[in-house]
Amino acid sequence: MAAGKDTLTRFLLARVNVRGAIIQGAHVIAEAARVHGLHGAPLQLFGQALLGSILLLSLSKGGVRQVLQFDAEAEQPSPMRRMLAEARAGMVRGYIDWRAQCAPAPDEPSADVRLDQWMAMPVTVSTVRDLGFGQPYISTIRHASPYIADQLVHYLSQSAQLRADVVLHGRTALLIEAMPGCDDDQWFKAVAQLARIPGSRLAEAPAEALHDFSELGLKIVGFDAYRYHCPCSAEKLAPALEGMDEQTLQSLRDEAGFVALSCRYCNRSYRLKA
Repeated sequence: MAAGKDTLTRFLLARVNVRGAIIQGAHVIAEAARVHGLHGAPLQLFGQALLGSILLLSLSKGGVRQVLQFDAEAEQPSPMRRMLAEARAGMVRGYIDWRAQCAPAPDEPSADVRLDQWMAMPVTVSTVRDLGFGQPYISTIRHASPYIADQLVHYLSQSAQLRADVVLHGRTALLIEAMPGCDDDQWFKAVAQLARIPGSRLAEAPAEALHDFSELGLKIVGFDAYRYHCPCSAEKLAPALEGMDEQTLQSLRDEAGFVALSCRYCNRSYRLKA
């Protein structure tokens, strides 16, 4: 594993026509916690969203960007309004949009990782898959499961028409997907073997957990390194000022004519001439 980065391992289960990916996101989640001041259940949910976006990107042949977004029911009060994760080659970033009146106190840790305790159900799941050419593929569905892994499986089945299974356990994320030619019996064998992997092994030694797939023709086919990183800059934030009317800009300008903007992905602040 590269310093400060987490390694995604891509693999094939050749005897059952299944492919997959696994990542333990210790560094990604630690940096997300530092940047956004998260802990407890919100950090665990945010970490699952970040790793989920990386898993989805791993399915894209040549994909350059994958956005995974969860939106709570607008009419129902809940602590989180939106949770968004965006993965690109080698990096992932994201943010949580809190309802001001519901945001948890900083000293309120929790071990509960059910999405429905933080976002009103059903949630709207939106994805953007950018292949680097043409128009990005955008999909939006609604689902009421309190578990992000179930949300991802539902999206892959209903919107992407892919047969897949996802495990999110601690800081580890694992995905398997049926490839063309995978029949029902082969898929059942892959899912059954996945279910037999102990949670403790996934949490402590996810790379070793792959050895449980050996009887299905396990082949490691590649590695990708990821870190929590935001490539924002003053130039990239400048277009945000273009949508503001003069009265709004005037209220935001300081004595020198600059407007202060903060990036929601990394909380860096920039002073822009407006």
